[in-house]
Parts: sequence; C-alpha cells; structure tokens
Amino acid sequence: MIQKKSMFEKRQTTTSMNEIDTRHKTKNRILNKKKNVSNKKSSIGHSIGILLTLITIILQCIAFFTPHWKEISPKTNSLYVDGVDALIRTEILHYFNSVHRSTRHSYGLFQRCEYLINNSSKFNNQQKKKSCTKNYLPSYKDDHFNQCHSLTYYKFCTKASEKNFDINNDYLHATFDISYSYINPSSAYSCDCQYPPYVIVCHVIGIIALLLLILTCFLFCLFPFFTKTHYRLKIKCFAVLSSVLSIIFLMINLIVILEHLEYESVEYLIAIQRHYKFNQIYKLSQDTKITIDRFLSSIQIHIGYSTILAWIAFFLSIIDGIFILATCKIKHKHRENETHDKLIGSNNEEIFRSIANDSQSPSNIENEKSRIQLDENEV
Repeated sequence: MIQKKSMFEKRQTTTSMNEIDTRHKTKNRILNKKKNVSNKKSSIGHSIGILLTLITIILQCIAFFTPHWKEISPKTNSLYVDGVDALIRTEILHYFNSVHRSTRHSYGLFQRCEYLINNSSKFNNQQKKKSCTKNYLPSYKDDHFNQCHSLTYYKFCTKASEKNFDINNDYLHATFDISYSYINPSSAYSCDCQYPPYVIVCHVIGIIALLLLILTCFLFCLFPFFTKTHYRLKIKCFAVLSSVLSIIFLMINLIVILEHLEYESVEYLIAIQRHYKFNQIYKLSQDTKITIDRFLSSIQIHIGYSTILAWIAFFLSIIDGIFILATCKIKHKHRENETHDKLIGSNNEEIFRSIANDSQSPSNIENEKSRIQLDENEV
C-alpha cells in the first residue's frame, strides 16, 4: 500500500512539473511578444520624433531668413497733425507721404521689402512694384544729427544695401551720377547704415536656437545605435538639455520680435524726439511724441507668415522634447531580469497553490479517508 502511495505521488509531481513547464514557456512567449511590441513602438516613436525635429528646423530656417515677420501698410491716404510745431508737422507729413502713403512694407531679420500699392498709379512708371534690400537703418551719433538725419539718408539706407555711407558723396553719386572729381573726398562726420540693435540680438539668438535644434535631431538619431546604459543615459540627458534650451531661445526670439513690431516704422520719428529731448527742447520733443501717436493710428501693423511659421516651430520644439522623454527609454538589464524572475516566481507559486488546493479538495479528502479505513481493516 505504501508503494502504491509513493507511485501516485510521483505521478502527481510529474504532472505538476509538466504543467509548470508548459505555463513557463507560455509566459516566456508572452513576455517576448510584449518586448517585441514595445521595441516596435519605440522605433516608431523615434522615427516620428526625428521627423518632427527636422520639420521644426526647416520651418525655423524659412522663418529666420524670410522678410515677412511683420507687415506695415497705410490705413489712410492723408495724415492730420494739427496743434504741433510747424517744423515737426512738416517733417512727419513729408515722411508719411514719401515712405508709407503709397507703399506696403514687410520686414525680416535680414531683409526688408517694399511693395507698391496698386492704387498709387502715379508711381507705376517710375518704381518697381517690389524691391527688397537689407534691413538697414541710419546709425550715427547725436552730434551728427543735423548732417545725418534726413529723409534722403533714410531712403539711401533702406534701398542701397550699403553699410558705410557719406551723405555728401555716396548718395549724390549713386542718385544723380555726380563724378567724385566735383566732390570733396574728405568728410568730417560718419553716417552708417546698420541693422537695428534688436535685429542683431535676434540674429544671435536665432542662430543659437537653430544649432540647438540640429544638435537635438542628431542626438535623437544617435540614441538607437547605442546599447550600453550609461551611453544612452548621457545621450538622453544632452538631448533633453538641448531641446529645452532650443525652446527657451525660440521663445526669447519671438518675444523680442513681437516687442519691436513698430520699430522700423517709427525709428525715423523717434530719432527726432530723442534729439530734442537730449538737447532739452521739451516742447518739440512733446510735439514729436504726439505726431508719433497720430502716425501709428494712420498705419496698420500685423504679423506676417514668418512669425506664424516661427510660432509653429516653437510648439513643435515642445512636442520634440516630449517625444525625447517618452521614446528614449533606458532599461536596466538586471531590473528586466528581476521582473522576469518575479513574474515566473509568482506564476510558479500560483501553480503550486492550485495543486495544493486540488489536493485539499473534498473528493481527495474522501479518498484519503477510505484509504485509512482500508488500512485499518487490513490491520
């Protein structure tokens, strides 16, 4: 009877081990499938992230180099400036009629463009309908205000794309074709054409932002080729850092540009106000401030497609950073093994528990009782 009992226990143990083996293999297959699915999702996420980063770079490049960050056009054909000094009134009316009355302007970080408005027929035979030059404005010290601040000089800077300029020589020679032999070659003052200060700041910030976006894309592409944990960790940290910095610089660039929407259109008038204020002629300075407000009410300023593309690039850069955090996952092998062992161990415990439960079922208890009674009868 004891021999029969041991044979039954061996058979039951063998069956249980086979069941454990089968469940173990099934569990491994499920884990491998989950791992493959996870790897596929990760590779798809990497591809989408790299594509979005490339799109961000392209959009930012288009925005950076196109002259349509802002556009300025006239609201009316006439400007009314009453109640101010005649000198200031004459200056602003001449400026409005010559520069803004019949043209629409678009400004960028490198170029500015001037478009002739269709209803200004009197200029159609004399000017081109579109002309683009560098976004230069007059630059000089206040000591040279009387020599350098003139509408003639302003027009030269906005149309000639030349940085260095002598109003006595270069403008007359370029405009009226006067030979240098008739002009005094020496000049006691210097008038220059330069980018506005805020534009120079945007040049630096924009280039840094583009370099950081390119670095982010490069690190994003580099991540899947490294399998060691510490290399992946370094790449991910640098990618996240470059992504965050690019977002910050793009945002700063947009803020600076939006804070200077009126800059080019009123700089000619601001220079007059600054000059009179510097020389403590407050009445003319106040009159200039009044004319600037009236001038701004006679033109309309709105953002162009370059600004819209820059905003899209800014939001895409945020999405790029999210993709880096979500897809560049770093898994430690010992943790994976521990998880695997825990899953298998819990599975084995469940199997043994079910076997124990089966052994404690009512039918097994009845069989055990009948076996004990037979043993007692035999005795």
